[in-house]
Amino acid sequence: MKVFKKIMNAVAAVENCILVVSTLLILILTVGNVFSRKVIHRSWSFTEELVVAVFVLITLMAAALACREGELVNLSLVTDRLPRKLKKPSVILSTILCIIFTAILFWFGMDKVITQLENGKRTFVLNWPEWIFWSFVPIGSGCMILHFIEYCIDYCTDKIKKEDK
Repeated sequence: MKVFKKIMNAVAAVENCILVVSTLLILILTVGNVFSRKVIHRSWSFTEELVVAVFVLITLMAAALACREGELVNLSLVTDRLPRKLKKPSVILSTILCIIFTAILFWFGMDKVITQLENGKRTFVLNWPEWIFWSFVPIGSGCMILHFIEYCIDYCTDKIKKEDK
C-alpha cells in the first residue's frame, strides 16, 4: 500500500508541474498576443489553437487532482446526511459510477487519437498532428481514474481504521 501511495504522490507531483507549466504557457501566449495586437498591430494566429488545447489539458489535470481529494463528484448535501453505515457504500458506488463515466471518456479519447493518427489530420495554423492535442483527453481521464481509485481506497481504509478505534 505504501508503494501505491508513493506512485500516486509522484503522479500528482507530475500533474501539478503540468498544471503550472500549462498555466504559465497560456498566460504568456495570451498576454503576448494582446501586447502584439495593441503595440505591433499583428495577431499571433497560432495562440488560439494552443490556448484551447492547453486549456483542455489544464481542465482535465485539475479535475484529476480534485478526484484525488474526492472533490470532483461530491454530493455532500446527500452523503453527509446518510447514516454512518451507508456512507462507505455510497462512496464506493459514487466511485464506481465516476470510473465508468471516466472510462467512457478515456475510450472515446483514445478512439479520437487513433483516428487522428490514421488520418494524419493536422491543425490549421500550426500544422501539428491533431492527435497530440487529442491525447490530452485520455491522459487526463486516465489520471482521473487513478485518483478516483486512490480516493476510494483512502476513504475506505481510513473509515475502517477509525471504526476499529
